[in-house]
Amino acid sequence: MAEVSISIRNLNVGYLSDFGIIKVVRNVDIDIPEGKITGIAGESGSGKSTLANTIMGFINPPMIVEGGNIVIDNKYEILSMSKEELNSIRGKIISYVPQAAQNSLNPIRKVKETFEDILKAKGMNYYNNTSLIYRTLEEVGFNDKQVLDMYPFQLSGGMKQRIIIAISLILNPKIVIMDEPTTGLDVIVQYEILKLIKRLQKEKGLTLLVISHDIAMLFQISDYIAVMYGGQIVEYGKYLTLLKESYHPYTYLLLNSVPSISNMGRKLSRIPGDFEGFVRYPKGCVFSSRCPFATMTCKESPPETIVYEKFGFYKCSRYPEWRNEVKKVYE
Repeated sequence: MAEVSISIRNLNVGYLSDFGIIKVVRNVDIDIPEGKITGIAGESGSGKSTLANTIMGFINPPMIVEGGNIVIDNKYEILSMSKEELNSIRGKIISYVPQAAQNSLNPIRKVKETFEDILKAKGMNYYNNTSLIYRTLEEVGFNDKQVLDMYPFQLSGGMKQRIIIAISLILNPKIVIMDEPTTGLDVIVQYEILKLIKRLQKEKGLTLLVISHDIAMLFQISDYIAVMYGGQIVEYGKYLTLLKESYHPYTYLLLNSVPSISNMGRKLSRIPGDFEGFVRYPKGCVFSSRCPFATMTCKESPPETIVYEKFGFYKCSRYPEWRNEVKKVYE
């Protein structure tokens, strides 16, 4: 049984606005297993990136944490740590590959200068650690050291993404968070990056948290999937469990909206409408206004969290009833 690498309890995060505090992460309770790949799936605006930033301790106005607790590696309480303490573990214990990472390289600085900046920030000398840099570059597929003397504009999108991954791994962290690691890349390059991520995780025994709106991509590489909607995690479990028997309608509709060999002959699903918004938050189930299987009870009363294994739960008061109804509509 895997140990817990990241433990999150009753996390509530929002942003200050003219309407008050708009909560975009609500009552999140989740344990991320050690040495596994966990995918966080959901539509844009569901709170995925805010959750990632909070785990990293990137909490700057107008962002505000209203409550909760985050513990990584069983000893670092992120929300109670000072900026200096957080900086001491970033890169060494937990690392981060941001969304649109290819654009985070300074266009007027060579690749080696970016490595110099990272090492200098940790009190390390570039020239005393060239063997470490060369080894890390080889791990992500660069056998030619000349890449260090290149500028970002001389690199393809896939090369820039691999450089960013190398930077995130240079200090040998235990945990890496990747936010939309394949966005902006063509299909073939996406496939190569996913193979690279999977290989590095296996070789290094990393705990990877991969965030994406592309649920099909997450199912290619993840051991566990957490499905996020409206600031809540509505379902979480082993990817095979979610693939075979989704407990929450949102998970089923997401999966059934993607054409694949497994759903040939079925009517593809469409999720009607849009999320009502974080200002006027739903009273009952967060998905009830868009769920084709919702009842009045769903709209009035929030569902309980049903835990079915150590790393598995769902929030739906109509399971398994809705599974019988789905056959009439989509199957």
